Amino acid sequence: MNSFNKWFLSTASNGIENYHKFMTEAVKVVSTHYRDLEKPYQHIEIEEIQNKIEAYVTFEEKGKSPDAVLASLQDLVMKHSLHISHPGAMAHLHCPPLIPALAAEVIITALNQSMDSWDQSPIATYIEDGVTQEVIKEIDYPNTASGVFTSGGTQSNYMALLLARNEYCAKNFLINVSKQGLPIEAKKLRIFCSEKAHFTVQQSAAQLGLGMDSVVSIKTNENYEMCTDDLYEEIEKAKQQGYLPFAVVATIGTTDFGSIDPLDEISKLAEREGMWLHADAAYGGALLFSNTYRHLLSDLKKADSITMDFHKWFYQPVSCGAFFVKNSSMFEHIQLYADYLNPEEDQQLHLVDRSIQTTKRFDALKVWLTFQVVGKQEFGNMMDYTIKTAKQTAAFLQNQINIEVLNNPVMNAIVFRYQPKVIYKDNQKQQLLYENTINQSIQQLLYEQGNLIMAKTKYQEKVYLKLTMLNPLITFDETVKRLNEVIIVGQKLEQEEEQLHECSSFG
Repeated sequence: MNSFNKWFLSTASNGIENYHKFMTEAVKVVSTHYRDLEKPYQHIEIEEIQNKIEAYVTFEEKGKSPDAVLASLQDLVMKHSLHISHPGAMAHLHCPPLIPALAAEVIITALNQSMDSWDQSPIATYIEDGVTQEVIKEIDYPNTASGVFTSGGTQSNYMALLLARNEYCAKNFLINVSKQGLPIEAKKLRIFCSEKAHFTVQQSAAQLGLGMDSVVSIKTNENYEMCTDDLYEEIEKAKQQGYLPFAVVATIGTTDFGSIDPLDEISKLAEREGMWLHADAAYGGALLFSNTYRHLLSDLKKADSITMDFHKWFYQPVSCGAFFVKNSSMFEHIQLYADYLNPEEDQQLHLVDRSIQTTKRFDALKVWLTFQVVGKQEFGNMMDYTIKTAKQTAAFLQNQINIEVLNNPVMNAIVFRYQPKVIYKDNQKQQLLYENTINQSIQQLLYEQGNLIMAKTKYQEKVYLKLTMLNPLITFDETVKRLNEVIIVGQKLEQEEEQLHECSSFG
């Protein structure tokens, strides 16, 4: 028997036994840790991390025993990771993964298929296509629509603007950008998005050779939604200056506020101007499956393309996103053929024809297995529960005399800040610095304590704290206890600053 058999999945009994042992022990490491998990994070200083890395992260000449290696996983990885499945983790758009999706990951990694050509992933190719078609039905897109799984919103937003740019150049300059490159007029192309849009709009413009200056930022209203009056004015201004408006990006769930741009109004303007409308629904796309709030996405079907991240509010392990287009022929703008991969005369479905990736994971299995096991009704209940909890939490914060809340959550993101007394009456800059420092310190101190993991952001030069309450295991009562810690820490920091200010004034 080949001595290498034990390291690979095959018909060899020692390989299967070794696989079972590693999987069993890995599950044991994770489940044992979560059984005793009291808080989402156990703080570790950078210096200690570096020491542990030096001790553990080495390439050995000869392999260690599996038991020794798995034990090091517990001490190095499990002990000091941020555990986003814990209800105290409420910082970013990271979701707790559903157990059926974790089971799917085991199968995905064991099969290790690449999703670029049909012959490498015969059934997986059609499962991915089937899953995208199920989402397309929920969007209410026409039969011409298509989609493909991506690594996430960054790739999906890039693909949207890539297709939009190439389509515009084909229509208006009769240029095939893929073959001929960009026309000289490309430097006049302009993209429009709200000031709260994801940074990947600018990043994509930079990578597409249009430059970040090609992105025109549109003001938002009191609900942090794109202001369509300003959009109209900026488009007109751009045209008068000789620029070429070709795309508008509507955000369906902004990162900070979860606000939804008015798609109906934006779509009418985009259609009139002959502009590509892309909906970045990386966060908010999951509302399609809400039992209560689905109506918020009733106009999603008006977008020419859509970004959706399943590793946000769909409770899928990273990475797992998708990109959808209303007209599948748009994928022709990125299609190239290779005789060894996807020959042009081949009639089989090759997903590389829809993607800027070649090697790609079978992530669709996670989404399919999730809906097979959980079902749309239960999934929608989870989403609605998180929105209810977020609204309760926002109401609680609004009733605190030393808390300022910026938004009434449409989804489950809350932006707020601790508001100390004014002590620098004659120095607004100093007062702002003092307030910002207190909020930064609250976030950092609570992070180090590990009981409440919040994010921080800025709005109009002020530092705010942010809760992203994706986890259905978050309860209102437990959240109130954690937020009371925010107030206690804020009051303590405020008292310390007041004492320093009094001493300074006295001196």
